[in-house]
Parts: sequence; C-alpha cells; structure tokens
Amino acid sequence: MGSFWKLVGFANTYSTGFFAYLAVACLSVATEWGTFALAVTMLSPIEAALAGFITATGVNFVLSRAYVFQSRAPWHSELALVTLASALVFVGNLLVFYVLYDSLGVDLMLAKMAGTGVGFVLNYAARQFLIFSPKPRYAPMSSRLAGPIFKAAKDERSSAIRGRADSRGDA
Repeated sequence: MGSFWKLVGFANTYSTGFFAYLAVACLSVATEWGTFALAVTMLSPIEAALAGFITATGVNFVLSRAYVFQSRAPWHSELALVTLASALVFVGNLLVFYVLYDSLGVDLMLAKMAGTGVGFVLNYAARQFLIFSPKPRYAPMSSRLAGPIFKAAKDERSSAIRGRADSRGDA
C-alpha cells in the first residue's frame, strides 16, 4: 500500500504542471500541423514535415520555459536538450506507431494516437526531470483544490455561527 501512496503523492506534486504541459503540447501540435499544411504547398512533404517539427519544437520550448517548467541552465543549453529529446521521442513515437500498426494490425488512427500519447508522456518526463528543474513550477494539485474547499467550509462555518448568534439575539 506504500507504493500506492507514493504514486498519489507523485501525481499530486506534478499534476498541475502536467496539465499545463498538456496545453503547451496542444498548441505545439496545432503549430506543427499548421506549419506543415502551409509548407507542403511550397516544399516536399519531408521538408514540410521537418519545417513543422522545427517550428513546433521552438514554440514548445518557449512556452515550456515561460509557463510550465523552471529553468536551471542557460536557454541555449535547454533548447539544445529540448530539440534532442524531441527528436528521440519522435523516433519512439514512430516506433510505437509502426509496431502497433504494421506488426500487430492495430487500426491506423489508433496506432497513431497511441504513438502520440507515448510521445507526449515521454516529452513531459524528459522536460520535467532531465532538461528543466525537476522542482515543479506550480503548487501541488491538492493545495490548489484545498484552498477553495477550505475557504467555502470556513465561510459556511462563520455563517452558521452568525446564524446561531442572531437567533439568540447576541448580534
């Protein structure tokens, strides 16, 4: 049972940043696809895919550094590591896709989504634990949720106390 609570603590600590990275990843994907769609009208599909990858990696780096993770190194070092990690994760994404689709016969889009999902998790982990500071930028999820819950409970308690005082005529 101790492992379960360690996992819960880990999720609590990193979930806020994980969701912030999810937003960055969605913007990065939109950037990649948009760049590809524009570039493929002027370049070969391979060149357009490379242009999309490079543009999206740059957007991901800027947003990750500014809004998701804490920096611990000069920006150019982190950019080099993000680019390397993204390229390696792309290979992993492609491998998952290929194995699922070609070797196991999984539906084309399901295989692509699985590869993308694996790539997303690997990219987040590389950025959070290897490239940027492993210390989360944001407070744990429990403190973000507990604040409003405790405030509501405190307000309710204060209201109940005032109500009792009013009914006794103490106010």
